Amino acid sequence: MGDKARNDAAEAGAPASQRLPVVKRWILRLFAVQELGVLLAGIIIAAVFSYFSPHFLTAASAGSILASAVQFGIVGLGITILMISGEFDLSVASVYALCPLVMAALWINADLNVYVALGLALLFAAGIGMINGLATLLLGIPSFIITLATALFWAGVSLNLTGGYPISYFGDSPVMNWLGAAEIGSTRISVSILWLITIAAVLAAVLRLTAFGNWVFASGGDAAAARAMGVPVARVKLTCFVISSVLAALTGIVQFGSFGSATPTQGSDLALTAIVVAVVGGGALMGGRGSIIGALLASIVLGMSFVGLVLSGVSTTWFQSFVGFLLLFAVIVNMRTQGLGARFGVIRRS
Repeated sequence: MGDKARNDAAEAGAPASQRLPVVKRWILRLFAVQELGVLLAGIIIAAVFSYFSPHFLTAASAGSILASAVQFGIVGLGITILMISGEFDLSVASVYALCPLVMAALWINADLNVYVALGLALLFAAGIGMINGLATLLLGIPSFIITLATALFWAGVSLNLTGGYPISYFGDSPVMNWLGAAEIGSTRISVSILWLITIAAVLAAVLRLTAFGNWVFASGGDAAAARAMGVPVARVKLTCFVISSVLAALTGIVQFGSFGSATPTQGSDLALTAIVVAVVGGGALMGGRGSIIGALLASIVLGMSFVGLVLSGVSTTWFQSFVGFLLLFAVIVNMRTQGLGARFGVIRRS
């Protein structure tokens, strides 16, 4: 067989993407980028709002965008890692409202040390996550139903803890400053953004560089196969439930630090928004796939959307409609690029 014949035979057996011209192969590599949908959405949203408002691309608006991203992002990161493991948590909105109230009640009303109050509030959140996980795993009831029930329960606890009234702090505390009240240097950017970036970096490293991260993907992808390979699926899922709950509590506590007030009714729609962050960031509702970086970008895109509506003079009551459109857009892009990538032999990252 001649060289030409061998080359033709090799090309015939190569993936479709390898038989395309170089430029087209580079384009197809974009399909392997899991965060492509959220990147396209971010570019479009930035272009639209910068056209309607000259104040959108300014340092002042950047501070507001990042502050909004913190609220969506920290809890969204927790939901992302839980969804990768194949589970849901609808109780995060209730935990987000309840745990700052627990901290504020212990610190302000009961005059407990602020660090102890903070630690107990986070420990309480870990207990809620543990209850969610154990109920899901031991009872065999879908986590969607379990966490919907606990969401309603803890929402009632929040209202009865303070009689429906907020707890506010008007003093100057170092703890409140590093939680979110202070700003970075002379900028108008809250230090709370450092919490979001740090948590995202840690979770991304855990998922990519540790055995536990591999277990999370395996548990969500095919739990039965993962068990057969020795993965402690139940322990992995339980840990993810705890992480999700603790990050939801931390989000609420950071907001308490930023604004100095904890309200029992705050964040009522945060659970669905957190799921949107995970999905728009490249996650799969059925588990086994997701991206911490994508979720981080999605939270920034949602922050851009909220601030852009305000600066454009549009009522923020349209924000939920905008989130729904963004979710649909990102899912369509992810499905199309994933399908085209599979057709041409392009492997998308998990």
